[in-house]
Amino acid sequence: MHKRTIAVTFITLSSLSLASCRSIKPDQQAATHSESLARYRASSEAKESNQRRSIASSKEASIKQQSESIVAASESIEQAKQQSNQSTSAKKTLTADQQTSVNQAFLAWAAERATIGNMAVSDWYFDHGAAGFGDWFANSPDGRILVQPGTASPGFNAYPVHAIGGCVFYTALDGTVGKDNLDRGSFADNYSLNMAMDKPVSKYLLGDNGVVYELKLGNGHLTSTNDGFSELKDDGKQAYSEPLVFAVSEDTAAQAELKSLLANY
Repeated sequence: MHKRTIAVTFITLSSLSLASCRSIKPDQQAATHSESLARYRASSEAKESNQRRSIASSKEASIKQQSESIVAASESIEQAKQQSNQSTSAKKTLTADQQTSVNQAFLAWAAERATIGNMAVSDWYFDHGAAGFGDWFANSPDGRILVQPGTASPGFNAYPVHAIGGCVFYTALDGTVGKDNLDRGSFADNYSLNMAMDKPVSKYLLGDNGVVYELKLGNGHLTSTNDGFSELKDDGKQAYSEPLVFAVSEDTAAQAELKSLLANY
């Protein structure tokens, strides 16, 4: 009896299931399938749209960054041009006596600074032995600096900067601090008489554009009066050698001092 009841129940449930299936019409099944397909397509299109927006956003950010870099580079170039123009406009045309006065005043200031630093300073920053007829010059970020004009071309106006004078800081072997008479011996002795070349040596070159240039030497290397300078050949075009480059000095006090001295002329 129990088994018969189970069988009747199963047949009844199966009949209900089949009836339910028959109750869903073919057009309803098609509509359901179409809705599912539409939802899938909409989801795919949304994903593709998001991807396109992401790619476009990345490209836009990259283009913006490149544009900002170009603008920054242009501004940097413009600032450099302005600084160069300012240096050119600050040039002073001084007589020989005025150059001597500026150089002596700067040397007096340098002697005080050297004393504080327990160093010596001398105005014997440049000299040379036998030479030809060409100009003597130094190299700098602002171009060649005329230090001593010769009798051959190219002449004074060919140089963007001209030296007013200069000095050299060093540690004296005899313990002298402040101003020192470094050229007390013969030219052949040069700096060897009283300069400790195992210590820092700095040559300062004063430009008529109001800029102090500096060449760092010493520290174990032999140093002489013609270090940092070279001569043009008699044709006025080629140099016998290209000397080391004087950098714009980071000594802000020296820069201010030179500008202050030139302001008097």
